[in-house]
Amino acid sequence: MPELLSDRRFDTLVGELYPLATQAARIIGHFADSAEAIGRSDRDLASRLGGVSAEHVAIVRRSLIENGLAARSSFATRLVSDSSVLFALAERFKGVAAYLRVHRDQDVVRLVLTEPGLKSALRRAIDGAQALPPIVFQTTDAFFNLARGAKQELVILSPFLDAQGADLLVELFSLCRPEVRRVLISRPLAEAHCGDAFRPRAADFRRLNVSVVEYALPSSLPSGRETFHAKVVLADDSEFYVGSSNFMGSALERSFECGVFVRGETAKRMRSVLLAVRAVGVPVVNY
Repeated sequence: MPELLSDRRFDTLVGELYPLATQAARIIGHFADSAEAIGRSDRDLASRLGGVSAEHVAIVRRSLIENGLAARSSFATRLVSDSSVLFALAERFKGVAAYLRVHRDQDVVRLVLTEPGLKSALRRAIDGAQALPPIVFQTTDAFFNLARGAKQELVILSPFLDAQGADLLVELFSLCRPEVRRVLISRPLAEAHCGDAFRPRAADFRRLNVSVVEYALPSSLPSGRETFHAKVVLADDSEFYVGSSNFMGSALERSFECGVFVRGETAKRMRSVLLAVRAVGVPVVNY
């Protein structure tokens, strides 16, 4: 590797871009071949290269800038690194891509966030500390990915709903393929924090053939009942979200929520847990 790119800087780049290793190799290689190409728009570069999206180009461009290989001047971007460094970097990313094609971790885990607005104090602190890599799922993006990817079953576990959350649930179940089983596990619909939002959309849930299960049972606990506070969205036994986000407008858009998107063997265990919840829960027959 040329001396102009230290191992530490390369490690930082790989940490940010390894999920896009194939696309990063193609994009960086193109910049090495044609230095002026980095000044073109993300969409134009994506259309010229093929196999990459405008978002991929934007992520790679941002990473190059943040790691000192490119610079932004006014509204234009220019390379500040020698083409030999970029060629070597592209080759290294080809190697990363080849490794990822044959290596499989038991689980792939990604951070999922809802931020309290673009101008929040938290957003400014994150930007100032550069604490996050450029590839971080937003909570609703993770939900949409799971709904679209489900092949057999989509199970959503949410204790609380409001009108915005009920709308999102209908949209997610609508995105599923026709053959996919749809299951919603909630606290009792007789309770205001679930039923008041569910009932106006009940016809849509019936149309989508959503099975609804209530989990709240009498118990010897001081509260007098056994119920849940977990939030999970599971696609088949292959991937899931688990975190703090309720299906409520505040959680989906306005408050800081944090969770993880998991793909791999742990999804089988999560499915077993949700099957147990459904086994002790009460199916809602005529909602």
